[in-house]
Amino acid sequence: MSSDLHQVAKSPQQKTINQLGKVSIGYQKYPWPLVLYWFIFKSKSQLHSSGWMDSLKRGYPCRPDGTIVPWMNYSTIHFLEERLQKDFKLFEFGSGYSTLFYANLVHSVTSVESDKHWFKTVKGSVPDNVQLIFQADEQDDNYCRSAIQTGQRYDVIIIDGKDRVNCLKQSLPALTDRGVILLDDSERDDYQAAFQFTAQHSFRALTFEGLKPNDIEMRRSTIFYRDKNCFQI
Repeated sequence: MSSDLHQVAKSPQQKTINQLGKVSIGYQKYPWPLVLYWFIFKSKSQLHSSGWMDSLKRGYPCRPDGTIVPWMNYSTIHFLEERLQKDFKLFEFGSGYSTLFYANLVHSVTSVESDKHWFKTVKGSVPDNVQLIFQADEQDDNYCRSAIQTGQRYDVIIIDGKDRVNCLKQSLPALTDRGVILLDDSERDDYQAAFQFTAQHSFRALTFEGLKPNDIEMRRSTIFYRDKNCFQI
């Protein structure tokens, strides 16, 4: 262990950190190595309090107590935990841990999955208020029309699977009057058409940004909503 620490201390990264000197936290200044130590090891740091470190340890997205969460940035997760209600009907493109998370918070979840092996895995673990649908993910075909093909209308539609822009375009008719759409990873360049399309249909956008479980880059999720929406935005 001591030899490993010695190598770290001699590394170019550590030399760069040392050259940065001290950083201000509140009214105090602290050495960068100490701040990094706090961030990584202190239980009150965001990495620990959000569940990021526990997600690494357990191998699935979770809170510090192991409660399953979606693979979305933590700001979005917190918002959904506050705003999802037991009378909501939710549709989801892309199933998994998120399906279990939503099932605990809303009345019913309909989720479409394009990977046959993963579909079988998830199907064996979902509760009774979840309907899981398998549909191959051909571009601009039945997959992106899965919500409207159910013949139902949904308060919340989550787009976190394949062919996301077409999923959004084809899902607007499947929304209730108070319905909202959430597009995950909305920072990606090839999803920007979704912003233009929803604006043309009188939707506004609210974007959340932050770390995802088991990820080190900033990610975004965007909620598209109208007046008198179910999230009360």
